[in-house]
Amino acid sequence: MKYPIFKEKSLLFITIFFLGWGFVQAQDNTLSKKEKKAGWQLLFDGKTTTGWKGAFTDNFPTKGWKIENGLLEVDANGGAESADGGDIVTLKEYDNFELKVDFKLTKGANSGVKYFVAPQQATPASPRSAFGLEFQLLDDAVHPDAKLGKNGNRTISSLYDLIPAIDNKPTKPIGDWNTLKIVSNGTHIEHWLNGVMVLTYERGSQKFNDLITNSKYKNIPGFGLGEKGRILLQEHGFKVYFKNIKIKETKFMPDTRTGKLLKEIPGVVSFTYRHSFEKNFSATLDTIKSLGITNIEFSNLFGQKSEDIKKMLDEREMICTSFGVNYDDLVKNVEQVGKNAKKLGAKFVRVAWIPHNKTTLTIEITKQAVTDFNTAGKLLKDKYGLTFCYHNHGFDMQTYNGKTFFDYLMANTNPEYVSFELDILWAFHPGKNPVELMKKYGSRFKLMHVKDLRRGILGDLTGATPVENDVALGSGQINIPAVIKEAQKIGIKYFYIEDESKAVNLQVPVSLTFLKNL
Repeated sequence: MKYPIFKEKSLLFITIFFLGWGFVQAQDNTLSKKEKKAGWQLLFDGKTTTGWKGAFTDNFPTKGWKIENGLLEVDANGGAESADGGDIVTLKEYDNFELKVDFKLTKGANSGVKYFVAPQQATPASPRSAFGLEFQLLDDAVHPDAKLGKNGNRTISSLYDLIPAIDNKPTKPIGDWNTLKIVSNGTHIEHWLNGVMVLTYERGSQKFNDLITNSKYKNIPGFGLGEKGRILLQEHGFKVYFKNIKIKETKFMPDTRTGKLLKEIPGVVSFTYRHSFEKNFSATLDTIKSLGITNIEFSNLFGQKSEDIKKMLDEREMICTSFGVNYDDLVKNVEQVGKNAKKLGAKFVRVAWIPHNKTTLTIEITKQAVTDFNTAGKLLKDKYGLTFCYHNHGFDMQTYNGKTFFDYLMANTNPEYVSFELDILWAFHPGKNPVELMKKYGSRFKLMHVKDLRRGILGDLTGATPVENDVALGSGQINIPAVIKEAQKIGIKYFYIEDESKAVNLQVPVSLTFLKNL
């Protein structure tokens, strides 16, 4: 008697499941109440081509495109650019906006979503795509274009032929749906892929103009500089699917803004630009200033005199708030450390390493560090008015008597003379939660290094990891919003972006924008 009942319930469950699945699927190409209230508008209703036309014609293409099962599809036609139906563009032009598009690539596919496409472009003599800034869509593993261009600037989610996306972009497998987002705010542009910001840039900046000069667009007057333009979906002769194409027009927000969590634009650690500082100190300051960053924690004088650095900073309306030195200088040359810090205008002195034998920290070494930190911290405060901070570095999370050496440092250093700088990567990498550390030790933390760890990397207690494991904020393993929220609660004075990778010119702008958007 029980079997039929079980069978009926099973059938009912299966029926409900598939009905529910169908209901979820039916939500494609629609807007939720929340989206409508926020100002989102559909650019594709899943049924018609309303709002679109050919890039060089007055009507929608009669071939090369079709709508089937709620999807806008590009037909395969040998992979030639715009040789079948040609690109399609919106009838309307946009300036400040957020654009979202779901797309699915087939094996070897090449396509793109362009923006700021000028409407007055002349019809070309032979088929080609209309000019515009392009969010590249590509099967990086198969299509040869991925290996062309420079430094990967033709791979998926890159600004085509100009700026590569970060290398840890979260691309889904071919045949799965991806979601892109493009944000335009005045001259500021962001590319997002599957919820992660992968690049950002400023249209019309010197860096942007230099990139144009060295690209395929160099002979196109005013490329990418229009005040507004159309949105374009590219027909490149490969099977590609689009759905849930939606846009929200926004009001311009000044690029100096910060979000709800950060009150001031964060600083940067000089180590991030160490290679540039070694080559041209003043030009590196200009690069940092061009990002809108005016606060630097110097971890090296790079052969300069501290008073000369202060002069260069003053000329650029920049400041140094913290001065990093090595352990030996703190112990043996603390007077000179204090003098240099004061000449730089710094308020803090920081040490980020305790010398020890390879990966083994001992209680004897830690006790000596406590003594050295207390002694140096007292002198720096009493004589120079400076606050000394120890910066955690992973190896200090090794355990001793059921607690970590970091706990020992916290418990035995004098809070009046020793504070701490929390490096969130070097807390996370050895298995600690930066938020929990802040909850535990509160105002002992005065400064913070904000950085992120590449997904899939397993940490350890060595205090070391390859530099390529430093990734743009928001693209790694650490919950950055939660960290910043708790940091604000405990009163962190200064936040510094630190990026030890070789891709700082790509990653630092993304990290900065990510923090400003929180």
